[in-house]
Amino acid sequence: MSATVLQLHKRASYEFKYIQDKYAISSDSKTFALADGTTQSFNSEIWADIITNQFVKAPSFTPSEVLNLYKESVEKYKNSNFEFSTNPAKASLEKSKQSKGGTATFIGLRFLNDSKIELISCGDSNFFLLSSNNNITAYPFSDLDSLDANNNFINTEALIQEKIDAAFFNVKSFEYQYGDKLILATDALSRLLITKPAILNELLQIEVFEQLIVFCTKHWDNKELQEDDISAIILNIDNKSTKKFIIPPNDFTFPKEKEEEFIPASLIQDDNEIKFTDMQMNEIRNQFNGIANDFRQVKKKQKFHEMLIMVAISLVLLSFLYAVFFQKNSTPEKTDRENQLQLQLNDKDDIIQSKQREIDKLNKQLQVENSSDVKKEIKPIIKSDTTIVVDKPKPTQNLKKENKSTIKPVEKKKDSITTKGH
Repeated sequence: MSATVLQLHKRASYEFKYIQDKYAISSDSKTFALADGTTQSFNSEIWADIITNQFVKAPSFTPSEVLNLYKESVEKYKNSNFEFSTNPAKASLEKSKQSKGGTATFIGLRFLNDSKIELISCGDSNFFLLSSNNNITAYPFSDLDSLDANNNFINTEALIQEKIDAAFFNVKSFEYQYGDKLILATDALSRLLITKPAILNELLQIEVFEQLIVFCTKHWDNKELQEDDISAIILNIDNKSTKKFIIPPNDFTFPKEKEEEFIPASLIQDDNEIKFTDMQMNEIRNQFNGIANDFRQVKKKQKFHEMLIMVAISLVLLSFLYAVFFQKNSTPEKTDRENQLQLQLNDKDDIIQSKQREIDKLNKQLQVENSSDVKKEIKPIIKSDTTIVVDKPKPTQNLKKENKSTIKPVEKKKDSITTKGH
């Protein structure tokens, strides 16, 4: 088996050191890995390099084991030496990206024996098997619609938050024969090969970097190949054991475009000015899918918050209804001591009322006696529960006529009447 690696950075990156696609190869375990770091994330090329190297060191085709392997690798990514732009505005954007973590797609392959391989992938990188009779098998995507609909990535923050599960991965085994060719490709090249399978033979003819640059620029200019980093690992099933790396030389750069001041274009344009190629439409569709995913996440959070508010309102209403209709409003029962005191107070009230009736009766009798012809002086009767003493006048021996008769007044005794209150 011989292996060939093809890599070229997109023209907007100018230099090969800024390529975000990374690969790793282990000859001992016959394992190969390719990752495509996303442009939108922060230093995604570092994360892509980490996951490819970690995979070939400990290859696994069980999604849960791969996830655990990559969770352990997140700390390594976060401890990397990141360099921020000297421009404050750009540095602020970079720090905002950093908080969202690094993101990459991934595809890995391992030879099990002389006739079988196993494959695992996450994202829109693809596998192609070109048989010796020129039949092409593509996996996991065989058409553009299914490839463009895939939005799975391996993101560092999502890994920590356990938002990535086994459903993100595609796993499958393939039989191969002598003379077959196996290709791992990132998304831009995969789109081209799915759209025009015949170009695969043209790709396999590349032997030197000059052929690779001609191949890419030709299809870029024809708007057949997306303006993105181009990476592929080609495995020839033969008796050789060679490795070839077709990458840009150290002094190679794409010409830099003239920097112009940004001037917003008018929102209203003529129909003749709006012309999009299929490749541009794919790029717009990908960006739209990313925005749509973000919007869906916001809607999910909003629905969750609404649900929490409804639950809180329901609990408040239930508490109110319970307080109004179900809560007992009875006063607490009195203790035995309180009951005894209450009985004693009731008894004393009865005694007071009885004495009051006796006093009222005596007052009535006194009123009757005072109304008689014989005047009597009586000390005022005070309401009391004690014995009342009344002094009556002694009879005189020599009574005169009625009109000149007198009555000896009763002497007042200071202590003749006593009271006892209750």
